[in-house]
Amino acid sequence: MPIIFARVDDRLIHGQIVQAWLPELNVDEVLIPCAKHRAALLNKNLLRLSLPYEYELTVLDSHACVQYARNSSKRIFALMGTLQELADLIQDGLQIKSVNIGGMHFKDNAQKLAENVFVDEDDKRWLKVINGLGIRIETRAVPNAKSISVTEVL
Repeated sequence: MPIIFARVDDRLIHGQIVQAWLPELNVDEVLIPCAKHRAALLNKNLLRLSLPYEYELTVLDSHACVQYARNSSKRIFALMGTLQELADLIQDGLQIKSVNIGGMHFKDNAQKLAENVFVDEDDKRWLKVINGLGIRIETRAVPNAKSISVTEVL
């Protein structure tokens, strides 16, 4: 499975992704899995405009993403908006060794883990599930920033 990097970031495609992560990772495509109830809310054309032309963009239902990645020959950056979307992919068979938490912004009753990472009880539950599967969870905004282990902070 050609997943080069997996990141959870509620902003999806933005400056840190375009200016820092993509040049560092040497990927061909950004794959955004999206739960059916969120798919209608995403402006796929705006996401496409936010991404440099040399990178392909694929937005699929969460359940279709694993099969797509399994059959792809491209180097893929998997970019999820929520921890639940990541957990759904893993339960569907996505194989990754680590995930980067980029941005999960403030919400009521959330604990601050890092500069742009706030988690509520539901998020903590998903993080424990993901960690329990042996997947390393770290946070850092850009590639050259210090990596912080999310499970150690929790």
